[in-house]
Amino acid sequence: MIVSAKMTSRHFILPLLGFILLWSHPVRSADPLPDGQELARSIRDAIPTESASLEATMEVTLRDRKRIKTPLTIQTKPLGQAECLMTYETKPSDGNGEYWVVQRALAKRNEYRIGKEAKRLAKAEELETSLANSSFTLTDLGLEFLHWPKQKTIRKQRRKSRSCHVLESSRSDSEGTLRVLSWVDIKSGGILAADFYSADGKVRKRFSVKGLTKKDGQWQVDEMEMRDVAERTRSRLRLHLK
Repeated sequence: MIVSAKMTSRHFILPLLGFILLWSHPVRSADPLPDGQELARSIRDAIPTESASLEATMEVTLRDRKRIKTPLTIQTKPLGQAECLMTYETKPSDGNGEYWVVQRALAKRNEYRIGKEAKRLAKAEELETSLANSSFTLTDLGLEFLHWPKQKTIRKQRRKSRSCHVLESSRSDSEGTLRVLSWVDIKSGGILAADFYSADGKVRKRFSVKGLTKKDGQWQVDEMEMRDVAERTRSRLRLHLK
């Protein structure tokens, strides 16, 4: 698919959405706290309606301060009005790239596929695979936590000088991330930051939008970060907007 790289952040979910910032319907700050299930649904159901392709760079800073940079291409391909494919293809210097596809649809769980032809569904253990040696995983890019059974809006709070709803997503499991707090910008409906908690109640990872550029009257995300608290690494996804 060869298309224009010009786009706004509406097209992408840290990514993250994927985890690159998604926009839902704006909520007036004077309104009461929205229902958590409805807030989660409004974000995950923001399906792109136009094909697009975007070049990006993943920069990972390791504990020893060593940096690893990997070029990648992010693409969206609508499948009608209620479904789309989001493709992430890395292009490392050694030629051994990764090819991931997140298939998103209204009122359905995501499907995750791995491999150049993307014919094989990802196994459960592969869902936590990192993209380009980063702290961004398949489930992060698919905003899988917004599909968890428990969604609750717990408060309003300012984050990055913006008024936000704090959405708590949780699930019952024996391991992995069990709770996520997301700061959802009230004006735009986009996720500005998120904390990922493990079963012991400690923060495992922290996501945040680091760069916004206003172009043609619309805000575009050009940089986002995921920090692995335990490993003390930092992953920054830089989007080469035109």
